[in-house]
Amino acid sequence: MKHLLLALSLVTAAGAAPAGAPPDESVRTQKDLIMSDAPFEYALPAGWHRRPSEDGGVVLAGPADAHEVFALITLRHYPPGDPDFADFDAFVARQTGPPMFASSPKTEALPARTIAGRKARAFARDSSVFVPPSSRDSKEVPMREELVAVPASSGFYLATYYAPKSLHKKHRRAFEAVLKSFKPKL
Repeated sequence: MKHLLLALSLVTAAGAAPAGAPPDESVRTQKDLIMSDAPFEYALPAGWHRRPSEDGGVVLAGPADAHEVFALITLRHYPPGDPDFADFDAFVARQTGPPMFASSPKTEALPARTIAGRKARAFARDSSVFVPPSSRDSKEVPMREELVAVPASSGFYLATYYAPKSLHKKHRRAFEAVLKSFKPKL
């Protein structure tokens, strides 16, 4: 009996995290991951990290491929009259219009979808990045980008998933989770 109690106490002690250890990312609940420090709320996928963004949006960085190219999710609100896209219709027109340059990747229109109760427009395109960018020995990394534009009472929101093709399908569920949790404030 003493041996059984000793074995049970050792197993229990081995499973306990040491004091001051960071919490295990895999056991965080969705409630713990809700972010609301922007003109929208969203759930941060477990294992992804927020990075600063110059445009007031949010950049979420996920896993990287063998070339250290990260999967990224960006969220941004475009106010009315923004210099890039004045409104939702201007963004959609740019995506559905002809490419700016002959070498630009073709943009595919994806089926319309509903995000946060709003009819959103979705697009996708293939592209590449070269790593390291200024090296004579750069390697081309094929990329896949998905864009989802959500109208707002003032301007519009844009959610983008940009990932190496080698990671795209595997981590796309993180993008879907962010879209599912997305709650606009405008």
